[in-house]
Formats: sequence, structure tokens, C-alpha cells
Amino acid sequence: MTLATPPAPAAATASPLEALVHCLEAEYSALLAEDYERLGAILARKEQLLARLATLPGAGVGAPQGDRARASAPVRQALSRVRELNQRNAQALAPRAAGNRARLHFLQSALGRGALYGADGSVHAASAPAGKRSA
Repeated sequence: MTLATPPAPAAATASPLEALVHCLEAEYSALLAEDYERLGAILARKEQLLARLATLPGAGVGAPQGDRARASAPVRQALSRVRELNQRNAQALAPRAAGNRARLHFLQSALGRGALYGADGSVHAASAPAGKRSA
């Protein structure tokens, strides 16, 4: 089931923060729908927006505290919404990431031990390929 993505704000009128909010909402929708093709495009757009935001005046790590304190209320609200949406998306992704880590650990440990399974399910030590046997 594919969930509808909210319409994107018009590029000429949307601030980078508004566009980022839209990307995070679309990302959540794609995560829930397990629509990885759409998710890839959304993540590429999100990376572009983050790079753009990083180049704005006062966005740098070394920006004076006063610059950040002077941010308007709508900007602070948008930043709060971005933080909230990002945390929600991370929570939606966490179970999949944990499952992937467990599968990867299993595969890596199986490779490290050189274990193979026979047709009857029994475990056998893998032999090194010809020409690669250790002395």
C-alpha cells in the first residue's frame, strides 16, 4: 500500500526549512509504506536541502550565539518541527535497523567461523578454496 505524499511546497515560495519539513513528512510516509524507491529520491532531496541550509548565514557550527538567538519565532518553530519529525522517523526506522544489524552480525559470525550447513541441517567446517589453504 502506497501512502499519498503531501504536495510539495512551491519551490519559489518554500524556505529550505519548509522544504525540509516536507521531506521529513514524505520520508515517514515512504518508511511506513516500505516504498524504498521513493525513499531513495526523498533522501537525496533531503541531503540537498541540508547542504543548502548549512551554507546559509548563521547556520555554521561556529556561528555566534547571538545570531541563533535572533532567529525569528517561525524559524524556531520550523527547527523544532524538523527535530520532532527527524526523531519520529528515526523511531520508525529503528526496528528495521536493529533487524539488519542482527542479520549482518549473524552473517559475519558465520563467515568468521567458516560454518556451513549440510542438507540435514548439521554444521560443517568450511574448507578453504583450492590454492587458498593456509599452511
